[in-house]
This record gives sequence, C-alpha cells and structure tokens, in this order.
Amino acid sequence: MPATDESAERRRYFRIDDEIVLSYQPVPAGQVPEQHAFREQEPDVFSLASHLELLSAESGMLLRRIERDDPTLGDYLRFLEQKIDLIARSLLANEEEFRLSPAQRVNLSAAGLSFLCAEEFRAGAVLELKLILPPALIGIRAFGRVVYCRYRGGDAPSYQVGVDFIGLRNQDRDLLIRHITKKQSQQLREHRQDPPPGAP
Repeated sequence: MPATDESAERRRYFRIDDEIVLSYQPVPAGQVPEQHAFREQEPDVFSLASHLELLSAESGMLLRRIERDDPTLGDYLRFLEQKIDLIARSLLANEEEFRLSPAQRVNLSAAGLSFLCAEEFRAGAVLELKLILPPALIGIRAFGRVVYCRYRGGDAPSYQVGVDFIGLRNQDRDLLIRHITKKQSQQLREHRQDPPPGAP
C-alpha cells in the first residue's frame, strides 16, 4: 500500500484520550518479529483475556439463540463465561506489567498512541508495547515505531512520544476499535449530562 494510502487509512481511526496501563521497551533492529510470526503467537497469560473477549464476541449469536430456546441453559453458560473472565482478569492482575506500571493518560487509536515518558527516543526507534485496557483488563501486545518525540520540560523533564503500530494482530486491532468506540460513547453521554457553565 502506498504511503499516502497508509496515511489516509490511519486518519480513518477515531482517537480518544484514555487512561490505560502501559509498559514499553526498545527493541533492537532485527529483533522485531515478522508480521506472520507475530499474528501466529500462542495465547499467554498477558493476552488470555483478549483471546477470551474475541471468543465471546464470536459465540455471542449462538449463545443468544440458546437463551431463546433454553433460558436456563443460557443463564448457566453466561455464568460459566463470567467465571472464566474472572480467572483471566485475576491472572492478568498479577502480571508484572500490571503491578509495576501505574495507569497513565494516553491518546489512543487503533493505529497508534501517544504518551508522556521520562526518556527520549529517536524517531524510527521500535518499541515493544504492552497495553492493558480497563475496565475489562484486556492485555494487548504490539510493536510500534516512534514517529516523533517532543521535549516538554518542566520540573520533571518529560517527552511526548507518538508511536504508530507496526506489529498488531488484526484481532487485537478489532478489540482496540471496540474499546475506543465504547469509550467514545461513554464520553459523549457524560458530556451531554454535564450541566452548562453557570447553570444552577
């Protein structure tokens, strides 16, 4: 796909301000996995919740059909689904990235994100990223290329870093789109409910 087409494709994605758990580390050139290898990764503890979320989405229509034909069985299957989700979230909550990385503000889309950090990265550097999306605690692993790193200064010097995803499973991109859409709808509802300035 030509560069202009890629830029247009990226602009199609909504961007939101969000608060997520984020960890990242530089990846030496030559150690970034090929796209096909990245897409074929086996589920691990970190990505377990995201795999379960996708399976739930795929089986949703079948479960609704079962609920219509046999409400008791449908209730039981939903109960099992909730138990499995709780186990996956509990495992993720004990992961090192979750315990050691506080939630932080980011600007997020399905094509990339920007965030504040204390260290400087050169444009073109590749980062391995781990994102944990609340409230479902979905863990997403991706690789991203730094497109800018701007010094912000202040009492605690910081940099605004912008990253484009270059390694992201299609399923995880779908999860990001769903998360962003839900978050955007929630923000719009909250905005409509806020009283206008000066209102009693």
